[in-house]
Amino acid sequence: MVTSLKRKDTAIRLSKWIDQEIEGYISDRKTRVEFPSKRNLVDKAVMQFLEERGVKING
Repeated sequence: MVTSLKRKDTAIRLSKWIDQEIEGYISDRKTRVEFPSKRNLVDKAVMQFLEERGVKING
C-alpha cells in the first residue's frame, strides 16, 4: 500500500552568502551544541525576531 505522507515543515531559500555565514558560525564546537543545524539556528532566530515584535509564537 502506498500512502502520501505530508511534511509539516516548509523549505525556504536563503541567499548563498547567508547560508555560508551560518555554516561557518555553527561549525564551531561550542556553537554546535546550542545550534546543531542550520535549520535550528534559523528557526530560533526567526522566532526571536517575531517575539520581539509582539507576535505570539504557538510552538
